[in-house]
Amino acid sequence: MHLVRANDDFEIYGPVIMNAEIIVYKGDMENIYRLGIGQKREHLHKLAKESYRQVEEVVEMTPVSLPYSLEREQIDGAVLDLTKAALLQEFNFVPLSENDYISYSLVVRKDIIGTKVFEDFLTVYNKTIEELNQVGILKEYIVMTEELLNNTKIKFLSLE
Repeated sequence: MHLVRANDDFEIYGPVIMNAEIIVYKGDMENIYRLGIGQKREHLHKLAKESYRQVEEVVEMTPVSLPYSLEREQIDGAVLDLTKAALLQEFNFVPLSENDYISYSLVVRKDIIGTKVFEDFLTVYNKTIEELNQVGILKEYIVMTEELLNNTKIKFLSLE
């Protein structure tokens, strides 16, 4: 949003990934009162509070410090992108929300929309996401525990 608001040459072309974040924690989910979240992710803050009423405090921090803060028990749980959560296999996982939400959108320069190169990109992109939406294929690219796999609701969206 910051880029699009600051520069008229760019636009949000469309959403590309839904439900990419997951809550990582140790122990019992009911004991997550202090939740760490990446800076400038207010929309994720709202989703976490709606889904997990016991969360009393949401702490914004740099995304790279979330796993460390979780390990040191400075926070009870952390909202992480699936690819980062997969690296923490000794933890437990729950979906951030029971409802679908947009995680990532494609931002493009306006002058490339409609070009042959962009149309070719869309064709390849759409073919790729068809494969990635198959859990077995996604698991080939991201090493996931069964618990993480069962709690992942990630969806890759096609672009027209």
